[in-house]
Amino acid sequence: MPSILNSGMNIRQYCIFAIVLLSITAAFGKQFSFRRQVIKKVEIEGNRYFPENRLKSRLLTKPNRWNNFFSKRRLSRANLNIDEKQLERFYGRNGFLFTRVEAISDYFEGDSTRVIVTFKVDEGKRVILNSIKIAGGLPEVNSRLDRITSKLIAGKPINADAVLGTGFSIRDCYADYGYPLASVRPDFIFRNDSSLADINFEIAESSFVRNGDIAIVQESYTGTSEKVIRRELLVATGQPYNRSLNVESQNRLYSTGLAKFVSFKRSGDLIYIHDDTAYTDFRLLVTGKKPNFVNLRAGIAQDPDFNSVLQTSLSWGNRNLWGTGRKLILEVSNALQLAKEGEEERALKIRDLFSDLHFKPVKNSIGLNYVEPWFLNYRMPLSLAVTYQPGNKNRIIDKYYDSFSGQASLIRELNKYTNVRFSASAEFVNIRDVSSADQAFFRAEGDNSIRRRLQLYGQRDTRDNLFVPQKGSYSYLSFEYVGHLLGGDFSFARGEFYWSRYKIMFGENILASRFRIGLLDELGEGGLSSATDRFTLGGAKTVRGFAENELGPKWTTADSVSTGLIGRPKGGKLLLLGNLEIRRPLFWRFGGSAFIDAGNTFYGIKDFQLPRIAATTGLGLQFFTPVGPIRFEYAFLLQKKLDLGEGSYHFTILYAF
Repeated sequence: MPSILNSGMNIRQYCIFAIVLLSITAAFGKQFSFRRQVIKKVEIEGNRYFPENRLKSRLLTKPNRWNNFFSKRRLSRANLNIDEKQLERFYGRNGFLFTRVEAISDYFEGDSTRVIVTFKVDEGKRVILNSIKIAGGLPEVNSRLDRITSKLIAGKPINADAVLGTGFSIRDCYADYGYPLASVRPDFIFRNDSSLADINFEIAESSFVRNGDIAIVQESYTGTSEKVIRRELLVATGQPYNRSLNVESQNRLYSTGLAKFVSFKRSGDLIYIHDDTAYTDFRLLVTGKKPNFVNLRAGIAQDPDFNSVLQTSLSWGNRNLWGTGRKLILEVSNALQLAKEGEEERALKIRDLFSDLHFKPVKNSIGLNYVEPWFLNYRMPLSLAVTYQPGNKNRIIDKYYDSFSGQASLIRELNKYTNVRFSASAEFVNIRDVSSADQAFFRAEGDNSIRRRLQLYGQRDTRDNLFVPQKGSYSYLSFEYVGHLLGGDFSFARGEFYWSRYKIMFGENILASRFRIGLLDELGEGGLSSATDRFTLGGAKTVRGFAENELGPKWTTADSVSTGLIGRPKGGKLLLLGNLEIRRPLFWRFGGSAFIDAGNTFYGIKDFQLPRIAATTGLGLQFFTPVGPIRFEYAFLLQKKLDLGEGSYHFTILYAF
């Protein structure tokens, strides 16, 4: 067919025709809108077992609200299809294996620009689990499946996702015992009216497989010795194939800090030795990091002595000395206190933001750290660190000091969640403008003292995310032995237990809780501890609404100390702390929280009194960044007469716990 240009029309006629066509399109543009319709209303029909709001919370399709002025919520066929499957899956997790959902959209009150979306639900019958059976496979492997299948409980509604996950776990179990090609098929055997069912897992184990050669390929080669890579592997040539050990080997390589990408996969086809036995070769691809690195950090943090401080640090390091995996890091840091003149120890209030604040240098540090990742041929990193702190301020005695310290520590990983650390350290201090005869007197308080310390520390961390945990827990138990037979200015033993837990509840809400208890006992007739060694509470990380370390006993005129210490925190030998917090996302990158903090420190066990436990409450706002939430919180003391004006705000990074 001839085109318009070839039909005898000249250029002028063609332009006129184009203008007329564009005018007609513009005139009828309002009548024939090509934009997707705005969602005015969302409804659920046919649901009997679950309330409508619970189902709607799982939908991507939501009605447009007045506050959606930047981006209106419009109809999306892709979202409707996803929502249908999401609702069916939700019902399937609760025993409704036959549920079907259909999404229907229609004009809202005859307006073609707005729609109402209705999800029609046919719930069907709820199916209860009667029993679980294992068919096929190997008896020696099947005997280990009880822990996996125990998640499916007879007499409870069948969870379709759990059934599918159990099948995958059974397959992975066989892969851990040399059968990576095993297949598992769950079958439902329904009884009576389909409200009761047995689950039969059909297993075909296939061939037994052993490990062949493991070829190591390094990309972005940075001189790493092949021995350094192989020592992290938990698998070897000739061993039975083990999926879990293959995955853990990759994780161990990542944990060294030498690799930014690791791929450990089978290469080539299976090579059969016998009819039912084969071996497979592997290709381990490692993309290494550059050995040398430079880091620059800056941020506002809470300091136990100086409240809000601006911290900066510059570090240089080599993470792979001579290709051996050994590390050497040099770091220079300092901290500037943010405070009002003459009121350094007070927590800042909102009104302080509109008055004069000043930065005051309070801490400087130069540190050198060496890490031997395999000490005595065991995967037990040895860390040797020396630190020089010139011109740091001790706020308790109001003097500056220079210190030099050394520390050695060994870390042993028991499993991927638990590790134990043993460390020994010693400090040497010179207080400026103080005679040698008076040095010991001024070292009696603060962090400018000579300590010789042994510490045993164990921790367990099952949190799903370090910055924004939603489930799991974190706990540690520590014991310190300072001085006494080791010498030094102080002599005491100190123990502490810490536990925090995180749980998702009521939709997107996260319940975070924490408990902490500590006890210190001075050793021998000359036993002594300082306020720095004893426990303190108060501030953004412990009991909000108080300044840093302001909770607990204070120095008084009854104590034989200098007048400069009167009224300052004395620290306690007994610590009790409890926190309860609800966190939830708000919009975009913002989140909110409500919390209750309670705790105090007591100079001795005999001084403990329940009415002296301080309790605060407040609200917080968080802005989530790649390095963790930046939080702003306001808290006030819970008492008979509430005075919101006497509360304190806290501005820092990361959650309190």
